[in-house]
Amino acid sequence: MKKTILGLLPFLVVGSLFADDDLKYLVKSYSLEKIRRIFRERSPSKESEVYALIRFHETHPDGDEGNKFRYLVSLLKGRLVVGVTKDELHSLIKNPLPPLNAVTKMSFWKLYEEMVKRKSLSSSELISYLKKLPPEYDPVYKNVIGEILRIHYENGEFKEAKDYAESFSEKDKKEYFGAMAYYRYAKALYKFGEVQKGENLLYALAEDANVPSYVKKDIYTDLRTWKGESFYKQIPLEKGVLFLPFLDASDKKSFLSSHQYFSSIVFERPESWKAAARGLVQYYPERLSSLFSRHKSFAEYFPEFTAAMSVELSNQNLAKSGLDLLEKTNLSSSESVEYAYARAYKRLGERDKYFNGLLSSLEKNPYNLIRQDELIDLLIGDHSHFLEESYWKEALKRIPNLPVKGRLVYWYLRSLKSKGKQDELLSWLKSYYKFIPGSYYTRVIREEFATEISSLQKPDSPLRNKDTLFEYLSLTSGDPKYSDKIIGRDLEFAYFPDSFSLDVRIDSAHSKVRGNTLLQNAKEYLEIGEMAHASSLVDKFVLQTGTSEEEKDEIFAALGEVTGNQYLTVFHTRNLMKRRRIPDDVILLPSKLASRIYPRPHRDIVSHYSQSFGIEEDIVYAVMRQESFFKENAVSSSNARGLMQIMGPTGKGLAQGLGLGPYSLFDPEISIQMGAKFLKYLLSSNENDLKWASIAYNGGPGNLRKWKRNHYHGDFNHFLEELPLKEPRDYCRIVTSNYYNYQSLRQYKNR
Repeated sequence: MKKTILGLLPFLVVGSLFADDDLKYLVKSYSLEKIRRIFRERSPSKESEVYALIRFHETHPDGDEGNKFRYLVSLLKGRLVVGVTKDELHSLIKNPLPPLNAVTKMSFWKLYEEMVKRKSLSSSELISYLKKLPPEYDPVYKNVIGEILRIHYENGEFKEAKDYAESFSEKDKKEYFGAMAYYRYAKALYKFGEVQKGENLLYALAEDANVPSYVKKDIYTDLRTWKGESFYKQIPLEKGVLFLPFLDASDKKSFLSSHQYFSSIVFERPESWKAAARGLVQYYPERLSSLFSRHKSFAEYFPEFTAAMSVELSNQNLAKSGLDLLEKTNLSSSESVEYAYARAYKRLGERDKYFNGLLSSLEKNPYNLIRQDELIDLLIGDHSHFLEESYWKEALKRIPNLPVKGRLVYWYLRSLKSKGKQDELLSWLKSYYKFIPGSYYTRVIREEFATEISSLQKPDSPLRNKDTLFEYLSLTSGDPKYSDKIIGRDLEFAYFPDSFSLDVRIDSAHSKVRGNTLLQNAKEYLEIGEMAHASSLVDKFVLQTGTSEEEKDEIFAALGEVTGNQYLTVFHTRNLMKRRRIPDDVILLPSKLASRIYPRPHRDIVSHYSQSFGIEEDIVYAVMRQESFFKENAVSSSNARGLMQIMGPTGKGLAQGLGLGPYSLFDPEISIQMGAKFLKYLLSSNENDLKWASIAYNGGPGNLRKWKRNHYHGDFNHFLEELPLKEPRDYCRIVTSNYYNYQSLRQYKNR
């Protein structure tokens, strides 16, 4: 990349290949190889171009830290510099900052981090640099306050830290201080000599449910250093109990027993009560009921916590105590509370009450796949002894008609067949689609009961009304290969209620974004991929305006659309659909809403590598949607990365086969190339069947071979039901369902 000096930034370049929005999109999406190609033959000439190179050099294995440093200074000075000198940095402190936007604020912060790492400036110079950022509600400004306090504290400048914190009014503290700033202010007070005031602030943070656990752990470590190993024993119990989570097992047990297991104590604050409850349930669970009986008001105010403690007791074979926790309080009904009842009744062997509690939980949240599986396990027993018909009918009546109901309907049809109830089976086969629209199981049912379905006559006029349409969809499973009579036809009369109004509400949220400064700032941060900063600003907007959770989802969905952040749009549109119980069956959704939840980002890349490796584009999207929800920098708990969630060792093997040099798994071009290549291998190894290939993608080819040997007896549908691990079972169903929806979107909506 060239290092020539250009004039002042920004200035327009005639004939520039990329608009500002295009470059921001490349930055947001970690499109590092594209950024490298753009600037291989030319230098940056605009603010967004310099920032794109900053992203490249900080993220790509070929990136250079020296160039990152140089470009950060260049962006804030408004001209490209050849090298970074002390004079250049001093001039940044003396001269005004460029106009502030998300790019300049993030560059300001990244440069600060670089200067700290390189020890480029003295502490006082770093503070002078940080103080150049003007006060406003902004995540970077909140970081600045915390860092100024940290520098003063670590230099032993406790008075300066105290004075700086107290230069803010109480109102401004609430506005600008995060948990870390308050924590550092409290430490400075303590060290300055205002010990009681500092301690009180530290304890206030420890009992604040919104303060992160890592800050509370730091508070514990500091107090132990200052006041002695056993400080928590010397302070009032209301405060001491807050530090239980950070004690080792023996100290925790000793603390609990020394206070007689809180047998007669009444806590004044809920966080202290919760900490005590967590300690007891871990080591002395049989004593938890006594604590709850003395804190009935807390138990009722925090029903989800009470339910969680009840479930924990049931899991420890103390179901009677778990039930006692629930019955002695007047808890509002919720998914968690109903499930806590179900869990206790299961342990107590009360099948009917367990069944009813499980259904009550699923009525409130039918999307919980773990509890859906629990329901099936209860109904089918050992797969050959089904529960009585009345149980099935009750479940079918109470579980909402959504795709997640598919497994229940599938097993019910199997039970009807096993019991020889042919007439009822045929009646269900003519109507099952309306109970499980968009489910993976629509096509499973058509496949498994093909003989019975072949004896049924399709309606001549499927568009006559909803009943005839659902009968036609039931007999064809909505598969475009068999549904030619409705492809390209207007199905609007059968679209799900609320689906049009949901589209309108998301569209309306765009005007909220345009009309609010906080949301506009959030939009700027999202344009360069800073999701955490954007979320902080949206949360502030919600707090200021009293916006509901539903409206918050609408705002995020709109922000995703205006910034090209497909993850946000898909995730929050899906939340809205779940809340309104709208099935994600694209056949019966407006085209716009269907495309919102099944988008095709990076289509040029997907199309290229799909053609190169000879696999369907829809298969790549089906896997991508489940793996990352289209979040380019997604990282899983097992450290899989990027859109296609490639593991490090897998990436190395694929890179060798593809002849790639250094790469980043966050780069869409790399992730999609590797994911498509791996999928092609898995499809070729499994007769081009996505269902088998998806299990291998999730669980590994070796595990798939083992599972086939042990559980496959010639029928895939039965194999999937018997697969011993839940994750690959669910993964196969979801990915295959995604594929069906992308296929239908293409065939039915021409999208």
